Amino acid sequence: MNEYPSGAHHGPQILQFPGARMQPVNPVAPETSFQTPVETAPAPQAVLVFSPRPGARQLLADDVRKRGMSVCETDSPDAMLFHLSRQEFQICIIDDADQVSRLQEVNAAIKNHSRAAQVLCLVSEDSRWGRETVPTFECEVIERPFSATRFGAALMTAIQKNDLIRENENLKRQLLNRNLMDLVGSTPAMQALRESIRIAADDDRTVLVRGESGSGTTLIAEGLHRCSRRAEKPFLRIDCSLHSVETLEHQLYGDNTPDGFPGYLKMASGGSILLDNVETVALPFQKRLSQLLEQRATSILNGTQDSPNIRFIAATHSDLNRLAMEGRFRDDLLQHLSGITLQSPPLRVRHNDIPLLVEHFIGEISLKEGRPPREVSTDALQLLETHTWPGNVRELQNIIERACTIEVGGSITADSIRSWLQNECDEDANVESVGMTLREMERKLIESTFARCNGNRERTAQILKIGLRTLSGKLREYGYPPRGGPGSNLKIHAPSVERRAA
Repeated sequence: MNEYPSGAHHGPQILQFPGARMQPVNPVAPETSFQTPVETAPAPQAVLVFSPRPGARQLLADDVRKRGMSVCETDSPDAMLFHLSRQEFQICIIDDADQVSRLQEVNAAIKNHSRAAQVLCLVSEDSRWGRETVPTFECEVIERPFSATRFGAALMTAIQKNDLIRENENLKRQLLNRNLMDLVGSTPAMQALRESIRIAADDDRTVLVRGESGSGTTLIAEGLHRCSRRAEKPFLRIDCSLHSVETLEHQLYGDNTPDGFPGYLKMASGGSILLDNVETVALPFQKRLSQLLEQRATSILNGTQDSPNIRFIAATHSDLNRLAMEGRFRDDLLQHLSGITLQSPPLRVRHNDIPLLVEHFIGEISLKEGRPPREVSTDALQLLETHTWPGNVRELQNIIERACTIEVGGSITADSIRSWLQNECDEDANVESVGMTLREMERKLIESTFARCNGNRERTAQILKIGLRTLSGKLREYGYPPRGGPGSNLKIHAPSVERRAA
């Protein structure tokens, strides 16, 4: 039987075999992993071999190289940590593992680069390590003496396990991207947000989603639910701004009668409830909500089923810390809501995502209308990228929808969208809006939209999302001639709108 000798211990020595070219290995499996493999030589598996004994280290390294893997040799824990900080390895072989100091630190460094990395620990025949003394980390323990066949089988098993873990991580990453496909963007801010959602997905603590109005806090909450193990269970949203104390209590707890409304706490069992605009919850109900979240947190901590099996997500556009300091939001409720916090970045800090967002919205509109996607001119994109976007992504979406409604067949140009952009420097418009009644604001919106559509009533009604008869009635009320009559597309009593349209 071919056995590996123990060998004699010599001075520190770090060897790099000529045939073992070290290359970083991409931790993400390619998207084409399920397609027919291309006839090319696969990248060699990177293996780190540690042994304080040169003879044993040489035999181990030679055996690994014969199996088509690249090898990096080292003889001390410090050298191991140095190589682990510079290189990702698929397999780490540690000789005399029962005698190695700082092994936990070494294992942490291995897993820091790749959770798929496998560890093979070689121990002496009479060692209790791996039998009576169980390692505190996952590894394959091989006792000496062992045959080349036993060592080769352990290597192959480690490679297969590494590949399976990588494939699983790749599938999870693809699933995460599909679940978060509504969160369009490739900037560092969006990448960090997706990673935060991935980490928080299966954490049962309450999540607080913060962000400016129109920045996509609801989409983040929905994506968080889809990425969690609760994805197959209900996701229910309560807009707290629409409910009084009584109706909010009824929405959550339902009726006490058998045939009455069961309430979201029962309907969402096993799923998630989004408390949108949570800052608007009245103070009397904030105490009860805080008690509910405290009961749930205690249940999770003790591993009991004393509270509903529901993941709570809260969303807000306000500074809850400031509201708490002002006495308008309970401190205990804020503490329960802030177990995990996700921040939605405003559009003004990720202007590089605007082309992707425009393409996404145009694609949705084209799919809905059954028409080819409209083109967007370079000057239009430049104009969009220089805008400050006080209304964030929602404002961009509304502008693209309006532009697509007007430009039925042609491309979207800067002239198509310029009139829709909010101009922060237009002081006259701000002053003009102060003190206006709701009726006056409605007339101003209808007339300005009608002017931008060049008197086209169908397009105006589509943009305002009102019926054509309703629009015609409003225009008659404002003094416009009947449709089709002389001067029907001209204004009569709207000097302020004429001035702005000009």
